[in-house]
Amino acid sequence: MVHKRFSGIAALLFTLLLPTGAIAAPIEIPAPVGDIYVQDFANILNDHEEEQLRNIGRQVENQTTSQIAILTVNSIGENSIEEYGVEAYRTYGLGTRENNNGVLLVLAMQEKKVRIEVGYGLEGTIPDGKAGRILDEYAIPHLVNGQPSLAIMNTYQALANEVTGASEFGSEPSEPEAQEFPIPTWLLIIIVFAVVVLDFLFFGGTLTYLLLSIISRGGGGPRGGGGGSSGGGGASRGW
Repeated sequence: MVHKRFSGIAALLFTLLLPTGAIAAPIEIPAPVGDIYVQDFANILNDHEEEQLRNIGRQVENQTTSQIAILTVNSIGENSIEEYGVEAYRTYGLGTRENNNGVLLVLAMQEKKVRIEVGYGLEGTIPDGKAGRILDEYAIPHLVNGQPSLAIMNTYQALANEVTGASEFGSEPSEPEAQEFPIPTWLLIIIVFAVVVLDFLFFGGTLTYLLLSIISRGGGGPRGGGGGSSGGGGASRGW
């Protein structure tokens, strides 16, 4: 009797001590490519749409330090969309490590599932209920009608509006307005040269160095995640 009881306890302890990977296969998330904002592995978006979303993503990050990303995959395998969303968010490290202020929109085309994954720092701005309403209003109608790219564009813009607290990102991305009376190039060069000379004469070049610093920070290579983490907040839908 004692031997059987000991064997049972030993078996239980062995099961509990098994590494997670021995019980369930790890979730495989595709490595990010280019700027973190658009990861379209299901090839839903065209080049113009991707560039529009990247521009919005940069604006949002520049204004708030928050990062909004879209991830599309053909299939999530045996995983639930919730498990996949959490793992993808953590893999990409959206938002900053200090604020955890990222949002990830995930589409699984074969399973017909969509999820908004929200980082800890934005759960007050986009609580679960609001995330669900955004999907219901901006994503599901277009997904049902076979328009996944439109669903992505509208949902991404809605999330950008929520994160920034503004309404500058409409359902249709606005095109830059043409300037009716552009400044002649030669005049612009003279103005810039004069400003730089005056800056070095009176301020030791402080303004010039500051401007160059801003320009260099705005350019550069692709933007990656900032190390944020998700607590599983958000909402999921099927279509």
